[in-house]
Amino acid sequence: MFKKTRIGVAALAALGAGLAGPQVALAQGQTLERVTVTGSSIKRLESETALPVTVITRDQIEKTGATNVEELLKRVSASAAAISDTTQGAGYATSNANLRGLGANSTLVLLNGRRLANHPFGSIGGNAAVDLNSIPFAALERVEILRDGASAVYGTDAVAGVINFITKRDYRNGEVSVRYGNTESNIGGAEKGASIAVGFGDLLSDKFNVLITGNVQKNTRLRAIEQKFYNRGVQEIPGSAPPTSGGGFPGRLADFGPNHETLSPGAFSALNPGAAFEACDPTFTTTVNTSVSPNGTQNKICRFIYAATLDNLPDQDKGDVYGRLTLNLSKDHQLFAEASLARNHSIGRIAPTPIFWGATSLDTVKGDYAHPLMPINSKYFPRDLLIKLGYTPADFDPDGDGMAEVALRAIPRGNRINDNTNTQTRFVFGANGVLGGWDYDTAVNISRAKGSLSYLGYVHEGRFLAGLASGNINPFGPSDAAGEAAWANSALDGLMRESKSTTTEFDFKASRELSAMAGGNMALALGASARKEKAEDRPVNADYSAGKHIGGEGTVPTTIASRTITALYGELSMPFAKGWEAGVSARYDKYSDFGNTFNPRATLRFQPSKELVLRAAAGTGFRAPTLWDVNSPVSSTNTANSLVDPDCPAGFEADPRCEIQYNVRQFASPTLKPEKSRQFSAGVVFEPGRSVSIAVDYWNILKKDQISTIGGDAIFSDPKLYAKYKSRIKRNPQGFVSYIESPVDNLGDLKTSGIDVDLRGSLNLQDGIKLGASFVGTYVMEWKRQADKGGEFTSYVGTAGDGSAVQPQPRWQHTAALDFQRGAWTFTVENQFVRGWTESATLVANNVGPEVEHRVKDSSRFNIAMGYKGIKNLNVRFGIKNITAEEPPFTAVSSYGSHAAGYAASFSDPRGRFLYGSLSYQFK
Repeated sequence: MFKKTRIGVAALAALGAGLAGPQVALAQGQTLERVTVTGSSIKRLESETALPVTVITRDQIEKTGATNVEELLKRVSASAAAISDTTQGAGYATSNANLRGLGANSTLVLLNGRRLANHPFGSIGGNAAVDLNSIPFAALERVEILRDGASAVYGTDAVAGVINFITKRDYRNGEVSVRYGNTESNIGGAEKGASIAVGFGDLLSDKFNVLITGNVQKNTRLRAIEQKFYNRGVQEIPGSAPPTSGGGFPGRLADFGPNHETLSPGAFSALNPGAAFEACDPTFTTTVNTSVSPNGTQNKICRFIYAATLDNLPDQDKGDVYGRLTLNLSKDHQLFAEASLARNHSIGRIAPTPIFWGATSLDTVKGDYAHPLMPINSKYFPRDLLIKLGYTPADFDPDGDGMAEVALRAIPRGNRINDNTNTQTRFVFGANGVLGGWDYDTAVNISRAKGSLSYLGYVHEGRFLAGLASGNINPFGPSDAAGEAAWANSALDGLMRESKSTTTEFDFKASRELSAMAGGNMALALGASARKEKAEDRPVNADYSAGKHIGGEGTVPTTIASRTITALYGELSMPFAKGWEAGVSARYDKYSDFGNTFNPRATLRFQPSKELVLRAAAGTGFRAPTLWDVNSPVSSTNTANSLVDPDCPAGFEADPRCEIQYNVRQFASPTLKPEKSRQFSAGVVFEPGRSVSIAVDYWNILKKDQISTIGGDAIFSDPKLYAKYKSRIKRNPQGFVSYIESPVDNLGDLKTSGIDVDLRGSLNLQDGIKLGASFVGTYVMEWKRQADKGGEFTSYVGTAGDGSAVQPQPRWQHTAALDFQRGAWTFTVENQFVRGWTESATLVANNVGPEVEHRVKDSSRFNIAMGYKGIKNLNVRFGIKNITAEEPPFTAVSSYGSHAAGYAASFSDPRGRFLYGSLSYQFK
């Protein structure tokens, strides 16, 4: 795939040899330029650093066929899983990096070595991270991924590592390309796009260079019902059913009769309940037995297969524009300016609104959720059916208020649609060069992220309950004109949230060589920065902010906050003996809202021969609480999954109120402080010959004072946690769960360790044939955490996590590739592998029924790509992703990073066999 020289070996030692190591070949007499490598502030030859860095080149990006950053990072084995709702456009349609499975807040994302603004929507305990959709994809030259902590250089968020997206520089050509891809079955999920890059001006002769790139991308939705991944559990887990909800359509009577029974009129079509009572649709509902009616007939309800109404992929439109101007003032000084705009518009569809006790709002005074009630004298009340089942009028209204409780799904309103538009604008003005023997680099960076969220299909609780109580709305089938008007009046549609997040930073750093040592010249780097972060998270609809939408996000308070961060940092490189280099670096950060922190790091590199490099690094890191963690008021939300209440009131075990998504109240501890971490890595790079390279790195991370929550999903899924935090589960007088307290606090420790492996080789044969091979994998030895200080460690490696704060932690992942090149033709075969994990019996029971463990199968996908450059200035590419059309493995848990049901969207591509092609034309 690439040609190696001895300099190439040193570069691989420094860069940890990424998915495909960069081609390094020097002409005779050519000198190596000193550059800054991600993770260091010292300008140096790439071969001199001791840190493990993965490099993905532009050529590799094109060979993968990836059209976005999230798809690209799924090939990086150190990336445990994307934290994403981009895959469905649900939530806020964002995509976040997640190195080592430590969460989006622990991975620092940079563009050309500098920060971007975090996405502007946030919540207490939630992610505050860069949306990967804001990266100008067409401008990328390469991606450098530091697989080690770097708080000593970059400050907060770099606990798990750093991903640095680097754009083209000094580009003097032009290229325009178009691309198209679609599923073989043509069921949706198509992609089409185009990009352009234009550069002109020679820095040496013209004293300037201008680069402009543009990119547009359009993706079409893929409906879950076309694939029915959610139905596969019936074959894999005996006794299971598709993931369903007690809020179905047609609806059901709830909590009526002498024994608090529940039944769906639509499940009794054989008893001819009447035209107003729609039968249960087998595509979207499943019939479940409940109690027995007075005349001995089996009562039934229609449970809703909510997964059948989702989109596995959303409608999505993306675009980005990037520009860079570089001016050579003299041979020693440059000025530069960067400007970029990235926009992502996504339409995500999730199931229509569930309406039942527990999905409605909580009355904190009464300690009870609002009850959906219809009058028993409504023409839609199933009086005749109930009499056929042996009930008497006294059973219709045991408390004498003339109302009956119901549960249903807002099918007449259609899917809940989240219409998200996220943009990031960024301006950087800076200078670099040499002054007084110092290499300097300084800039002002102004980044702003904006987000807007519009709703369609959501239901206003108060207006709906009033329409239901009027008797006009039919919860069991179609309504008449008055009922349709009541449904329309219940709509909560339109613009809900408009927010922005701003990062403004000034930085200055300089490095130079000092006195000579036995192994080379000592080098020093010094730097300082001042940064202001500001969040203006504004709900613009008062009812939305107050959480008056059924089945929505809960309450969304306004959060307006800012803080300033000043920092000083330095780095010293000491080649104290032949082949040996030691390095120390340290950074001091002062935050205006919670104090200061100091983080050092030490590195050691030993190269006893041209064939072997040994390296090690140790340091500390930190993660600051988000602006929402420190400043937001109390808010309410729901658990991620439907949960089974182990202390359901006696006699109500079959009541849907004992298996729902429970209300959660979030608030921050007043003593919240930064997380702290300790990192250690050690590795070896061995190249026995010019065509073979072997790199192995061990990594170990300890996080202390985790900023996290003990969520309701975790409490209900772990008997020990349930026993310990039972007091956080608040119940109403009947004994049903009212809400779960979930404070954001500094919890216990988290430990993770593992091994990264990078193997690659190349071979030149006769007739100009070149072969290349690469294998990059990560083995996780340990991933465990304490739910609270001093608590017992729970191991999650090889498991599905806890269903909430901890996502799946596969033991092993790898990407392997074989390259063949002859003349103008190239051919690549790629394998992406993720070892399966175990879903606990409790998680399985909460989602599909049986209380048994489920082993998620391994995922292994093969992709091929071909390229042809035999026509002047043209580059033709064709590829097939998932050539064997493997389905993503079935998962019982339905919320691994998205609303996807039946598969893990954060690890898988649902599209089956996918064919794509592109055509690029280069011009000058």
